[in-house]
Amino acid sequence: MAAELTGSQWLAIDTEFIRESSYYPKLCLIQIATENVCTCIDVLALSDTKQLTGILQDPACVKIFHSARQDLEVMYAEYGFIPEPIFDSQIAASMLGPDEQISYAEIVSQYLSVDLPKTQSRTDWSRRPLSDAQIAYALDDVRYLGPLYTKLFAHLTEKDRMPWLQEECAHLTALTNYDVDPTKVWKNVKGAGKAQGLALQRIQQLASWREVQAQRKNRPRQWILRDRAIVELAGMHSTSLNSITQFLQNEYPRSLRHKEKIAALLQQPVDNETLNTLPSTVDRRLSKPQQAMAKNMMSYVKRQAEEIGAAPSLLANRKSIEKLVQGRTSKVMSGWRKTVVGDELQKMLVAESS
Repeated sequence: MAAELTGSQWLAIDTEFIRESSYYPKLCLIQIATENVCTCIDVLALSDTKQLTGILQDPACVKIFHSARQDLEVMYAEYGFIPEPIFDSQIAASMLGPDEQISYAEIVSQYLSVDLPKTQSRTDWSRRPLSDAQIAYALDDVRYLGPLYTKLFAHLTEKDRMPWLQEECAHLTALTNYDVDPTKVWKNVKGAGKAQGLALQRIQQLASWREVQAQRKNRPRQWILRDRAIVELAGMHSTSLNSITQFLQNEYPRSLRHKEKIAALLQQPVDNETLNTLPSTVDRRLSKPQQAMAKNMMSYVKRQAEEIGAAPSLLANRKSIEKLVQGRTSKVMSGWRKTVVGDELQKMLVAESS
């Protein structure tokens, strides 16, 4: 099979994995198709992956995915690299139509007039043997990616939008998306944005410790300590072991095994130097004039998207518009978006302020 796949100009790729009870996704199956081959590779049965990873790392071969983010994440977790270059058919389709999150089944129906069954979507892909129906379902996920690639590539080239896709795929394959820094994960803790001072310092410490534990034990971070527990613990007045134990026992008994470590983290002396460098809570709510401006900008983006036949949220979503209105760094002012909508949005801001 490696010999048949080697040297192809493109590979259509999909993965099947599980991660319900683990921190890292567990790769179970890789489906690959070329113009002449469509196959499932049982990676659980492979004792040597050098030939497979060599093919996936070939820089001369385009790897075609649909909604590639999770596939890239699982490959990075399993093999330690991101296959490049890639072509994401979901992103490509959003540059040619109104739906940014178009599904694989929808895009196959729209471009190839093929209706795909979804009968095996809840399969446990780690179980063996896989049935013929499961294998057929898995193969369908790559069988049509090649023909889709041909059509989408032609349409994007015709409209001079291939540079758009290349820019988006370059962002998607950046290692910073998949290399998790435990010292920065506190930003993703729900409720952390409202914390200040000592409470925020504690959230950072607890979130960093939790991430390291989740990685080391290969368990979901919420199994170690839930986000809500982190925020509530960070705001506690009494940090004695007894208080922590009682709190966890009443609210989060699953985390009781970590009570000593949690108490030790909360009891650490206050680091005034660190406290002085912590970010202040910023009110990101828009004023009424800003709300009106954002509404006008969203209307413009929608009109522009309709005119060029692309997804409005791909050009500029609500979050990027709000950042622009508030004077923060926004993705609409860089790359292809700046030319398509960003420059005009900036003119709207200048006109409003003058």
